[in-house]
Amino acid sequence: MIGVFGANGFIGTALVRRLVAEGHSVRAISRNFSEGFLEEFGGKVDIQAVDFLDETATAEQLKGLSVVYHLICMTSPGYGNTQLISDIEKNVIPHIAFIKHAIEAGVERFVFLSSGGTVYGTPQAIPIPETHPCNPISSYGLTKFVTEKYLQMFGDVDDLDYVIVRLSNPFGPGQVFKNSQGLIPAIIEKFKQNEPVTILGDGSSERDYIYIDDAITALVKIVGNDQVAKSVLNIGSGKGKSVLDVVGAVEAALGRELDKKFVEQRATDVKANILDIASARKKLNWSPETRFAEAINWTVQGISGVQ
Repeated sequence: MIGVFGANGFIGTALVRRLVAEGHSVRAISRNFSEGFLEEFGGKVDIQAVDFLDETATAEQLKGLSVVYHLICMTSPGYGNTQLISDIEKNVIPHIAFIKHAIEAGVERFVFLSSGGTVYGTPQAIPIPETHPCNPISSYGLTKFVTEKYLQMFGDVDDLDYVIVRLSNPFGPGQVFKNSQGLIPAIIEKFKQNEPVTILGDGSSERDYIYIDDAITALVKIVGNDQVAKSVLNIGSGKGKSVLDVVGAVEAALGRELDKKFVEQRATDVKANILDIASARKKLNWSPETRFAEAINWTVQGISGVQ
């Protein structure tokens, strides 16, 4: 059985949907579940409402799982470096305990969703390969990297098979703007509220955006793939889009221009982050297939309240 921890989120829901469609037996674990999730997966998936910070209850859900997708994150890059102690308490310590319990439960493969956008810090080269030094400049990125290192340590000491996925910026229908995270849903939310779109700096900062279906295809291909054992994989589009590029694409999909408000760039944001995905292409026999403009159109159409 495959366990998806953080199943009720944007990525988790899409992952559960694909795993079920491909015939896998799935246990979905999250603090709570939306009515839509329960309606779609009730009777098809072992649904368990468990608070990740309840260590005993969470450990119990690891029993009987062969593969774990660990998608849970208790902080956000949007908070910058304002919650350092809380980040350690909620986004490092519980994850270390979780990995230890996974080993005790006999989990065969542990897939950890890290952050390709924050663990590298200021890039020395573009696109960024997995071998690039990791020097996070945000607390969020540092918590992800620290968890990576603990997972690798346990992998060596306890022979735990792991895959660290450094994901870029996924987007698509069903994504909700929360915790100041997600440029594309943020733009659409501002449009729905009839407010100007907030643009950090001059709008030239570039990021790697990947359509959710392409990201999920890569994640599912990790199951049963011996080539990715104990490895780190960048998953993204391999292409960069500036903030203004993204705003322009949303405007084109909406068929109207949006008001914009330019504000100061955050100190915890790098100027550019574009991932080198050559390793994932080769090891997973995978490539992102969805064109950016097409994906933006589907995203705009799929978010409620947009006419």
